[in-house]
Amino acid sequence: MLGLMAGLLVGSPWAIVLLLIAGGFAGRYYDAQHALPPEDPEALSGFSHAPYASVHDATSEAALVPREEEPYEQFASDLCAVFVEVAHADGEVRRDEVRVVRRYFQTTLGYGPEALEVVRSHLKVFLAHPPDLDAAVSACHAQLPSAERHRLLDTLYELALADGGMQRSEREVLRRVAEGLGISEADEQAIIALHLGAGDEHYAALGLTPDATDVEVKRAFRLLAAEHHPDKSAHLGRQAAEQAARRFQQIRDAYEEIRRLRGL
Repeated sequence: MLGLMAGLLVGSPWAIVLLLIAGGFAGRYYDAQHALPPEDPEALSGFSHAPYASVHDATSEAALVPREEEPYEQFASDLCAVFVEVAHADGEVRRDEVRVVRRYFQTTLGYGPEALEVVRSHLKVFLAHPPDLDAAVSACHAQLPSAERHRLLDTLYELALADGGMQRSEREVLRRVAEGLGISEADEQAIIALHLGAGDEHYAALGLTPDATDVEVKRAFRLLAAEHHPDKSAHLGRQAAEQAARRFQQIRDAYEEIRRLRGL
């Protein structure tokens, strides 16, 4: 429009054409500089956008009136807070982890498109602003029966292992969540065994069973490592020293594997 007006003032047809083109480029540049930034597609790519009409009816006057929060929304918020903290424990939230979250809400809880869009919005908020994990876990404990709390922890372990391994930071957060949900260490170890295998032979090498607590595992390793340290057999001759070294290595290997299984 500005190009057209300037061209008319100049009076030349070619001036009008050239100024129209210049005005068009200027307009597109302005639009590009002031456009809303695109939403980051990475972290939440596991969640597809629900059709806008499924959340709001743009043709309805009711869409202009702020709606009251649905009963499930606070519950979804608490769950999302827990999921985000576990997923972010290793420093990065990945697509596979978000897919686990979506599957839990969609399959386990039966959420439809509208409710899933609410879940997605909660995840976006918590990815930008870390939630209060203890408060969220406490709320989940109050709202979920025992069997569902165990199922939630099972899903959280699936989430933590979605990227192929478990970091110590993830293990610490999961232990904190398990305690907050009122789940015993023995029950947690049973859940771990479902995902990582019980590793019976490694426990047997330490004189333990898979239901041993973390404290018992560490204590057994310290005692056995001290008892079978090769230095203690050095004066007994070469054969005894080699045998002690093999036993010591077996103890260390077993302990390291248990540490990997448990994320210690």
